[in-house]
Amino acid sequence: MTHEAMGLVICLGLLATFLIIGMPIFMGLLLAGLAAMQYLEGFDALANVAGKIAFNQLLGYPLLAIPMFILMGNLLTTHRIGDDLFSGLYKWFGALPGGLAIASTVVCAIFGFMSGSNTAAAATIGSVAIPAMEQKKYYRPLSLGTLAVAGTLAALIPPSTIMIIYGGAATEVSIGRVFIGGILPGILLTALMSAYIYSYARVFPTRAPKGERAPMSEKILGLKELAPAGVLFVSIVGGMYAGIFTAIEASAVSVFVTLVLLIAYRRLNTAGVLQAARTTIRVSGMIYMIIVGATILGHVFFITGFRDTVSNLLLGLNLPGWGTMIVILAILTVLGTFLDVIALIMISVPIFLPVAIQSGYDAVWFGVIMVIASEMALCTPPVGVNLFVIQGIAPRGTSLMTVARGAAPFIGVIWVLLLLLIFFPEIVTWLPSRMEF
Repeated sequence: MTHEAMGLVICLGLLATFLIIGMPIFMGLLLAGLAAMQYLEGFDALANVAGKIAFNQLLGYPLLAIPMFILMGNLLTTHRIGDDLFSGLYKWFGALPGGLAIASTVVCAIFGFMSGSNTAAAATIGSVAIPAMEQKKYYRPLSLGTLAVAGTLAALIPPSTIMIIYGGAATEVSIGRVFIGGILPGILLTALMSAYIYSYARVFPTRAPKGERAPMSEKILGLKELAPAGVLFVSIVGGMYAGIFTAIEASAVSVFVTLVLLIAYRRLNTAGVLQAARTTIRVSGMIYMIIVGATILGHVFFITGFRDTVSNLLLGLNLPGWGTMIVILAILTVLGTFLDVIALIMISVPIFLPVAIQSGYDAVWFGVIMVIASEMALCTPPVGVNLFVIQGIAPRGTSLMTVARGAAPFIGVIWVLLLLLIFFPEIVTWLPSRMEF
């Protein structure tokens, strides 16, 4: 075995061990990468290169957008804007078969846009929707699985922290273009999930019963609860699309607009702002540490030749472009069962992006594909974060596998979307191609 191959074995072996024993993902990535670098390059190179990697990665200007968008989401969460959204949209969807679950899906998509955080969307909407669905005697795997997967829509509909990491840390692609590229797929996935829930409820009506039909006057009044989402959409996404400001500048605008909205709705309070700030600091620090650890691990893959080996192997299969992408997505589906989303992006993109480009797809399209693939990682055991979030707010005694069983059919729905995007990439690229910059 060559020196490089042995270093790779040490790296992957340690990483697997750390993940199995439950070590925090950022520590596992960091320690596995540092141990392999020590073996391959020695302590002097380790101290020099590791320090430069950490400094250069966190110095990146695009990463400034992460804490700002997270702060926006936390401000909306702590001031309970999500409760209003659910109340307003339930009046429109509640009377449909599976109406509560459909309303929860649509609200998660809207709140995901407003928060940019999959865990915030799942926890905020889940805390309101789960008691409502329990009261209506919904089949528990369906209700919990719906919320676990619907929460991941925050990763796809801009502004998305994962998209920022893809554009700012893993590549040099325009974050704004990736943001805009995710809009149509996000809407399409919301529609596909809602269609599945509706079909399921028609087949098993006792598992997802209809709710009460609200009068049209109440439906119209309920639309006022969507006003904050509309204002944020126009100010953030509209501003980027028109070229008024970049994605990084939009992150600061998002916080300002959110504060104005909270003042206008008379929701702003000191305790909520302080709680949002504390959560933002904690979550941003965790994200930055994972980025550093994953980048060091990626350096090991580079110096051992692992990255080029995998890329050449995929290209050597001589498959058509769509076939190569299906193979890549199958690999990402497996990797997502045990890797954190941010680690999955940071490690996989340098390996698979060149292959996607040589297969005829562009970097903006691949960014959206990577985000959708990471959605599956959020709701597949054993490390699917959204599964744990929903289990934590589910009725006492609910097992993780109950949530995972309910989420499993939606993995198939996500794959339907992925296949549509592979064969019709214009769904992603059409809007970005018409941006002003």
